[in-house]
Amino acid sequence: MLKEFKLFGRGGQGIVTAGEWLAKAAALEGKYAQSVPSFGSERRGGPSQCSLRISDTPILLKFSVINFDQLYVFDPSIWKYVNVIAGMKDNAILVFNSRLSREELEDNLRSGKYGYTLEKDATIYTIDATGIALEEIGRPITNTTMMGAFSAITGLVSLDSLVKIVESGLPGDLVEPNVNAMKKAHEIMKREVKKEVPA
Repeated sequence: MLKEFKLFGRGGQGIVTAGEWLAKAAALEGKYAQSVPSFGSERRGGPSQCSLRISDTPILLKFSVINFDQLYVFDPSIWKYVNVIAGMKDNAILVFNSRLSREELEDNLRSGKYGYTLEKDATIYTIDATGIALEEIGRPITNTTMMGAFSAITGLVSLDSLVKIVESGLPGDLVEPNVNAMKKAHEIMKREVKKEVPA
């Protein structure tokens, strides 16, 4: 089954790299995957997004994701300025890097106070990815942290595969802190997902 994802944030947060690494991790596990970057502005801090597709069968589509199953917002504030939920499918999963609770963030999205309104049903998760990145890596680069969250929520790529990709993609001194950030996010989101499963 084909699943389509949108990764959204600002330039410099490693969104394009995250898309590439998630696709590589999926391929390691025998899946078909495709990463398509898109830039709203060619500058650090400008809006940046990446489309990601993962499937059990070959992917014939060659364009950015239009209607997504899941959204991952890497930046804690960009959703206040850009309609990040445009194109979401019914019952989509929305994952935000935010210190707000899930309920607070949903209230914000449904209020229309930022110029757009969440009207469809959705499952919302929040995680303080910036806080984790600062604690483990020492910099507010949230890509590996959000990759850990992605693994826990989707179950489409394992933490082991992501660790292998990070080990091959980063200089040696950066591997351990990034892996630690990824593992911490994975553990946090795994607990949150478990809450959604009926007893």
